[in-house]
Parts: sequence; structure tokens; C-alpha cells
Amino acid sequence: LHARLKGELSIGITDNLVTMPEMYITDALSALKARGPEVRINIRMIPPSDIELGVLDGRLHTGVIPALKTLPGLAYLPLYEEASRLYCAADHPLFDVEDVDEERLAIHDAVVPAYAQTPEVKACHAPLKAAASATDREGIAFLILSGRYIGYLPTHYAERWVRDGRMRALNPERWHYLTHYSAITRKGAPPNLVVESYLEELGRLTRASAITPGD
Repeated sequence: LHARLKGELSIGITDNLVTMPEMYITDALSALKARGPEVRINIRMIPPSDIELGVLDGRLHTGVIPALKTLPGLAYLPLYEEASRLYCAADHPLFDVEDVDEERLAIHDAVVPAYAQTPEVKACHAPLKAAASATDREGIAFLILSGRYIGYLPTHYAERWVRDGRMRALNPERWHYLTHYSAITRKGAPPNLVVESYLEELGRLTRASAITPGD
């Protein structure tokens, strides 16, 4: 198998997934490299729409994107449920406020995403006073940490600042949402042992997580 498993894997990934506690992508890439030491892995961190186009036109073998819509030319492997909460920084006026209702939200500047969202996620942002936008989660984090804005971030991404006392989730039982992520490939793509081996490892990891108690 090692003699046969050669070539490249070009993968597109949405920003800031590396801090997800479920290391499906990382572990699958590690397993692929163990099976084929000569495999060359190319990762591109690009927006979901560019990943979809890249997989459809063959520039990318596979990608990881939020499940916003389903395109007929793509096959989807569900991977993650990513939880997001509404955050403010330690020097923001809401940091010590226990009950943050819609009335309070409406008077404080918020940063909102400039990328595509599901209707459910858009509804969560509707009560916010949109005073800034960002094209990715890192940009949102920059503005929250300025102490001048509130905004939604994935819990795994915000955890470092929460742990250090630099951020706090506002009414997490109320202001939260889930984003579903999937691995995508092009339907009818030519057979490729490297891609098939990677997807095999990815599928094995997701199945193992689904049947492991406590996961």
C-alpha cells in the first residue's frame, strides 16, 4: 500500500477550525501520512464559496465547509456541530451584567459576520446593533477584544480568552447557535487512491466518535 499511495491531497478549509476539540481533520491527515509517507498535502484556508467552487472545478480534492446549502454536484460527509455564543471583552460595559436582554443588546455596538449564514443564524444576529462587520472569525475576535463591540464566536475559538478572563459569554443559555460542518467532494470525480484513503480515515473517525460513550 505504501508503494502505491503517492500523489497529492489538496484540501480547502474554513478559517479557525483548528481549535475544534474533535480533531477529525488533523487525525485523518496524520493517518493518511502514516499510510502514504510520500503523499503531499496542500491546505488552503479560503471562504466556503471558494471551497465549493474549487472542489467542483477540480482545483481542490476535498474541503470542509459550514452546511449552509446543498449543491447537486457535491457529496457531503457530516463532521462537526460547532457551538457559538455571544461574547464581550473584560473592559466592555456588559461584562459584569448578569441578565443581558434584547433591550440591552440594542444599545451596544456589535460586530456581525460579512459571510453567508443560515436563516437561523441570521435570526440570532437580528437583535444586535450592527456597527461593524468582519469577513472571518478572527476579525470578529479582534473587534470584541477592543472592548467596543459584542459579537458571536465559536466556543472553542473563544475559550483561550475566556480562560484568561479577557472575554465572557453573555446569557449563554439564550444567546447561542449551532453551525454544522461537512467534508465535501465532487460527485463523479476520477478515482483517486489518496483522496479515497483520506475520506476513509475521516469516516472512520466520525463513526468512532458517534459510538463512543460520553462523546
